[in-house]
Amino acid sequence: MTAQELPNFHHLRAFSLTAHLRSVHGAARQAHLSQPAVTQAIGRLEKRFDCRFFERRSTGMYPTPLGEIMLLRVDRALDLLDGAARRIGESARRNARARPAPLDRMATTTQLRALIAISQTGSFSAAARAIDQAQPSVHRAGRDLEKLAGVPLFERISHGVALTPHGRLLAMRASLAFKEIEAAGEDLEAAKGVVRGRLIIGTLPLVRTELVPAALAGMTGAYPDAEISVIDGPYDGQLTALRTGEIDMLIGALREPAPADDVEERALFFDTLSVIARRGHPLAGRTTIGIDDLRRYGWVVPRASTPTREHFDALMRTGNEAPPPGLIVTSSLVVLRGLLLKSDRLAILSRRQVTYEERTGLLTALPVALNDPPRPIGLTLRRNWHPTRLQSAFIAALEDAVAREEQPI
Repeated sequence: MTAQELPNFHHLRAFSLTAHLRSVHGAARQAHLSQPAVTQAIGRLEKRFDCRFFERRSTGMYPTPLGEIMLLRVDRALDLLDGAARRIGESARRNARARPAPLDRMATTTQLRALIAISQTGSFSAAARAIDQAQPSVHRAGRDLEKLAGVPLFERISHGVALTPHGRLLAMRASLAFKEIEAAGEDLEAAKGVVRGRLIIGTLPLVRTELVPAALAGMTGAYPDAEISVIDGPYDGQLTALRTGEIDMLIGALREPAPADDVEERALFFDTLSVIARRGHPLAGRTTIGIDDLRRYGWVVPRASTPTREHFDALMRTGNEAPPPGLIVTSSLVVLRGLLLKSDRLAILSRRQVTYEERTGLLTALPVALNDPPRPIGLTLRRNWHPTRLQSAFIAALEDAVAREEQPI
């Protein structure tokens, strides 16, 4: 389901109220709508998703099995928006601003899409291009939403526009709410026997190379029509993408404790690090290697603040001298391998990341005791996340791939 096909949240709220109250009349009264408007909203949802969501009985409106699937996702989406609206409304009243409108009931899908696009692009013009709308329309949608909120959602900066904390909160919750409705479409198709879906996996640079391919190979046969993306990138950007719903899960070294209260970490296995060099490196034949030996050579290292870089910095601090000059910083495993193979540079890596090169004799682990505890590798997920069938299948395949893996070299 594309962003343009997302249903109106007013229709979703009418659907939810009808399901919980078992009554179109009760839903209309609580939503301040007419009964025909509620009936129309439900009809449009049923047409959009090609499902019958209610059984109309003499005693009321009862969700069908497909209706129950839809209700779970709709309620999760509405809870996300309601929570953001409550926090923003409390702030508006605390700051003695004009009484805010009921944001969760008044905000439109168009306004929320505009807000998300502005948060992702940093300007009204770029946001308009991203969602294929005219810039005045996006600007008006954003400003109308700000009026409803009763608090500033945007602030001008030197190179565009940024969201305020309230704007970021609403954009994040709206993005996750849209993801829930997209997931509803996948859940409904799966319940009808249609085997497809969409999965976006975030991986950290230098994550163990064989794990994700092995998991994908193990499950894609059952999902031949699934749309799967694997996105590699630095931790901070991937974490933000996870929290806003741009990716479904993040695979790599865990931070422990989890870096935010809305995500959780699940360890899959524990890994250790080694100093890696090319075959024939001057240090490769040594039985003992000291810190002074290591400082004589150049190094390839990941960027600052990553767990592996912290191991490198700790290793270099074991002596009194400064770290060696001329470091090459990269998050690309392809570049790192090439530098190791074509020079006397060294790197700290998991041996599992260079399994093929070590087995074929291209690279080797040096006998250097790093004295580091095993590091947890695993999944970072949104807290209270409810995966689709495809997402659950990939996690199961990932766990199977770990279980089947050979013992460390």
